[in-house]
Amino acid sequence: MGLFDRFFGKRKSASGQEDEPKLNLAFVLLSEPREPDAMAIALAYREFAEPGEELLFEPEEPRDPAGIQVVALALRSGEKSFVALMPAPVPNGEADEGVQYSLSRFRNDWDLPKHLAHLVVTFHGTPKSTPIERLSRFTSLLAAVIKASPAVDVYWGNSGATHDPDYFLTIAAEPDLAPKMTLWSGMSMAREEDGRFSLLSLGMGQLGLPDLLMVADEDSVGSALEWMYDLLFMSPSAGNHCRKVTRWEEPRTRVCPCITSGRRSIGRRRSGEWNCHKYERPLE
Repeated sequence: MGLFDRFFGKRKSASGQEDEPKLNLAFVLLSEPREPDAMAIALAYREFAEPGEELLFEPEEPRDPAGIQVVALALRSGEKSFVALMPAPVPNGEADEGVQYSLSRFRNDWDLPKHLAHLVVTFHGTPKSTPIERLSRFTSLLAAVIKASPAVDVYWGNSGATHDPDYFLTIAAEPDLAPKMTLWSGMSMAREEDGRFSLLSLGMGQLGLPDLLMVADEDSVGSALEWMYDLLFMSPSAGNHCRKVTRWEEPRTRVCPCITSGRRSIGRRRSGEWNCHKYERPLE
C-alpha cells in the first residue's frame, strides 16, 4: 500500500456504501531525527489511556519506496494509527505559526524551540466511535509518542495550535476530559478596533460543531478565556444539540446568530441582519 493511502485511507466511492473513516493528524516536532519506537509508544500509551484500553503494534512492513519506515499501531476498539519519521522541519513555518494559538505560550513566555525533524501521526477512527472518544484516544496516543521520542513540540493540525510538550503531557494525564479541550481547540486572540479583545476558537469542526467568537473588555480577557473553554466543552457534552455560532458583544451579553443548514459563518453576517436572540449572564 502506498504511503498516502496508508496515512489517509483510500477514497470512498460515490455510492456511500462504506463508512468513511474519521482521520486525525498531528506532527510531533523533534530535536533530532529518530525513527519511532513502536514498543516504547505502546508502553507509554498505558500511562494516558482509559482503563482497559491497550495499544498494539502491528508487524513492521517493508519500507515505503521513498525510504520512510511507517510504524503501524492499533487499538482493540478498531482504531488504527500510523507514525512515520520525516527527517526535516515542518514545511512553510506552519508549526511555528501555531504557537500563537496554544495556551501553552503563556507559560513563562514559551516559544517554539528549533526542530530538525518531525513525526507524522495519524489516527483513523471507526464509524462507531464518537468524536470525543476519537479525540481522547488520539490525545493519549500523541502523549505516548511525545514520551517515546525527543519531542520539542506537537502541532495539532485540525486545531491549528502548536503545544509545548510538557503542557501537553500534563493535560493528557488529567483524568477529566474538560482540560483536554485546550489541546483540541486552538484560540486566536486579536484586538478589535474599539480596543476590546476578540477570542476565536479553532478546531470545533472536529466535534461537528461551529467555532465560537467572544468579544471581551481588556480587563476581563482572563475570565472570558476560561468561560469560553468551559462552553466549548459543554457544547459536545450536551449532545451536539447546539448548532449556533456564538458571538459575545459585551462581557455580560451573548448574541447567538441563527445558523441555517449550510451556513456556519464564524460571527459574520452573510447578508442583511442577523436574526438573533440575546440574554444576560454575568461573568464570574
